[in-house]
Amino acid sequence: MTSIEGYRVETNEGKTVGHVARESELALVVESGSWPRKRWRALPKQFADVDRERGSVVMTVSKTTLAASPELKRDMPVDEDAVASWWALD
Repeated sequence: MTSIEGYRVETNEGKTVGHVARESELALVVESGSWPRKRWRALPKQFADVDRERGSVVMTVSKTTLAASPELKRDMPVDEDAVASWWALD
């Protein structure tokens, strides 16, 4: 399976919210905003539909929900337990 790093992340209305900066086992790390206000947030893979032909990921949750999720540090590993807890996956 090929990486989806760099894929555009969109709402189900087709609005771009950012791009996939990296992946963890459980989630996609979505980078949004522009320098100096870039933000990184974890989007669980179960809330993401990947369209490889278009090079995009469509979120099945709202932009507001993603924006309310805990902010991640740029290059730090994703805390899978914290992501699962916040998104009520456990």
